Amino acid sequence: MIYHRKANERGRVNFGWLQGRHTFSFGHYYDPNHMGFENLRVINDDQIAGGKGFDTHPHKDMEIITFVTEGVLEHKDTLGSHALIKPGEIQIMSAGTGIFHSEFNHLEDRPTTLFQIWVEPNKLGVKPRYEQYDYSSRKLRNGLTLLVTPQGGKEIASIYADAEISLGHYEDGKDIDLKLNSQKSYWLQVVSGSISFNDSKLVRGDGLAIKSEIELKLKSDEESEFLLFELG
Repeated sequence: MIYHRKANERGRVNFGWLQGRHTFSFGHYYDPNHMGFENLRVINDDQIAGGKGFDTHPHKDMEIITFVTEGVLEHKDTLGSHALIKPGEIQIMSAGTGIFHSEFNHLEDRPTTLFQIWVEPNKLGVKPRYEQYDYSSRKLRNGLTLLVTPQGGKEIASIYADAEISLGHYEDGKDIDLKLNSQKSYWLQVVSGSISFNDSKLVRGDGLAIKSEIELKLKSDEESEFLLFELG
């Protein structure tokens, strides 16, 4: 089973300083047909105006991943973390028993764009934590780069969830042949470029929900990136 979640059918928010598209129900956007996929609960595609952002707010019992695609995001939290997140880095925060944090566009003169992702944890009430890694030096061309696993590793973030996240980066005209485990579920989220899938063109914001498949065949129409979630 493969289901195409089209970018232009996602929920939309526009608060002036924030323009966002929601793959799944979130905040003011509610769609009972799109409440999440397996333990993947949120994929928000956000653009934050220069100098603006989210004031300090709480989270509990959620694994929260930030993937910046353009600009610089400034993060502060009640653990004492104060970090700048840039393209080429992966950030994850385990909210656990409770954490407060803020997120602002560190740049005053241009927007910052990002995907914020929430994954439901497999363990509740953990000690809150923060991790951030630069993966740019090991980023593969025409392949998958592992970003997040339950175990973590060198420059790989760990997560309290049954989930792995990889970044696919493919040059123009490359065939993409992904071998899958039919016992797992997968979500593919396009980050940039254009990818052919059957008779469809996938662009930023398009997603594929995948179940009970052993492979996925795609082709990059231009230099393209996507996030691949292995779930369950």
